[in-house]
Amino acid sequence: MKRPNPMRLLLFFCLTSLINSGYAEYGLHFDDSGQIIKPDQYHLAKGLKDDKDGFRDSALKHFTQAAEFGNQYAMSLIALYHMQDKDYVTALAWFKLLDLKQIPNSDFLKAIMSNLIKISQPEEIKAAEKLKTQLSETYGHYPTLLRREAWKNSLKFTGTHIKGYIPPFLTIQLNSDMTVTGHEVRRQVDNFVYDYDFSFGQGHVTLDDIEIIDSEENQKKPD
Repeated sequence: MKRPNPMRLLLFFCLTSLINSGYAEYGLHFDDSGQIIKPDQYHLAKGLKDDKDGFRDSALKHFTQAAEFGNQYAMSLIALYHMQDKDYVTALAWFKLLDLKQIPNSDFLKAIMSNLIKISQPEEIKAAEKLKTQLSETYGHYPTLLRREAWKNSLKFTGTHIKGYIPPFLTIQLNSDMTVTGHEVRRQVDNFVYDYDFSFGQGHVTLDDIEIIDSEENQKKPD
């Protein structure tokens, strides 16, 4: 069998259906700067657009899909949706799931949660805690990690039959003429899966990213 050219392999997208879900898995996509468009950011953006266009049910569906990956902003929007529906127990349960340290300018949400607790009866707060425990089985830290791993393992590239395996010789040519290497794809995917850091997808670079890149470059420099 003829081996693929290791110098030039183009990305092959394969949308697969998850065993336990009724929708197609979101594949691997990039922006023009070579950054992956993370699936939670994709669903969050779709939900915000649907909300703006008045498609509330579709927006809630996308927010829920984003929350499955651990997206804190999506979880807060789900909570606010339930507040609009006057389902305060469910709203409080979603609010209690939030890691507010991950959400910029979260004072607004803290104030809402505080007021919601004040107006809730003890039995309602107890019911919210019980529901939060149930929601944590899908939207908690560990289940969302598994969800991100499942997304990674659904990816398929030319040159290998192993889903989730990113060949080191992979080269992706973007429409912007930028080239992304297999090493960079693997780094970004693994950062999303194992070092998940909520962001709005606006190209924010953390100090950790800079340090990692710098240390790798320094290793290549001669003494």
